[in-house]
Amino acid sequence: MRQPPAYHWSYGKPERLRPMTRPQGFTLVELMVTIAVFAVLASIAVPSFRFIIENNRVTTAANELTTAFNYARSEAVRRGLPVSVCPLDGAWADGWQVVRSEGCGGDLLREWTELPTRVTITASGTDSYLAFDALGGRMDTAANDDDFTFTIQPKDCTGGERAREIQVGPGGRASVQRIDCE
Repeated sequence: MRQPPAYHWSYGKPERLRPMTRPQGFTLVELMVTIAVFAVLASIAVPSFRFIIENNRVTTAANELTTAFNYARSEAVRRGLPVSVCPLDGAWADGWQVVRSEGCGGDLLREWTELPTRVTITASGTDSYLAFDALGGRMDTAANDDDFTFTIQPKDCTGGERAREIQVGPGGRASVQRIDCE
């Protein structure tokens, strides 16, 4: 047999009594525990994220410089004339330009000025620019340069394989590899 439903008599109208249910939402303790867990995870992730950003900056600078070398080499072959890659204001970290001449005084073909910040770029050798001949080979102004090498690394490099080295061989081919910070 079925029992009649319970009614609550208030204000003259019968209403069905509902069983007590748990209120919706989170308690203050649950929210505080969630925030504490999030803070611990964030404190672990932030230093790793810094290394990722520095690595991306170095990779971007290395790719941009390699692009400039490849562009200069292809323009030298296409035009049948020497084409050079020169640093802006004497510092590779400030940017570089590709000019049509052996040296830095020719017609400007392209310029790179928007470079990642907090990156150092150093060049080996005694040359202040890199030139390519009509066959795409590297033109040497110093006789002892087997490879013209560029080292790109974060300014505050603390160790590990976080730097890049670009080598431009006598044939004009540029290659990039990871190296330890100096």
